[in-house]
Amino acid sequence: MLFTATPRNRIFVTPRLLMFDGWALVRETQTVSAHSKLKEWWAKTGVLVPIERISDDRIVALEARYKIRLPPDFRAYLSESSPVRQNWDEEMGNWWPFSRIKNIPEEYDSRFTPENADKYLFFLDHCVWCWAWAISCADDATYGSIVTIGGPEKVVAASFSEFVDRYVSDWLSVS
Repeated sequence: MLFTATPRNRIFVTPRLLMFDGWALVRETQTVSAHSKLKEWWAKTGVLVPIERISDDRIVALEARYKIRLPPDFRAYLSESSPVRQNWDEEMGNWWPFSRIKNIPEEYDSRFTPENADKYLFFLDHCVWCWAWAISCADDATYGSIVTIGGPEKVVAASFSEFVDRYVSDWLSVS
């Protein structure tokens, strides 16, 4: 941690700097992306998940196929850390490879699905599809949220980043 004196009596806060009474407390923080946290958790728990980078062209094609725009944190996950094949983690989660990602109507036949189900993409299922998680890519208030489908159908996180944070610390909090 680095402490630095600054010119007088201003108060403001930024992610790296807190100033008060003419002194600044500078804290070098590094934001860890959701996909990096997930990779670290896989490694820490001894799960071997081979990953690949997905090209922008393939991601744009996915977006065009479903007429959606991926949330930035989910796009980064696919771009940097997409599993090469289906993989089980220690919580019996099966993280889908890019080639398996589908919207709700293509993967799941049920009348109990969210509005705009065609704008939600599955990316993970639990215990051979007891239920699955999908991310909203709808251009509405649900954009980026994560829902469970096939079990207790509900919103479990406001974003992919929040989902990963909670999944790796207490997966039951998002089930």
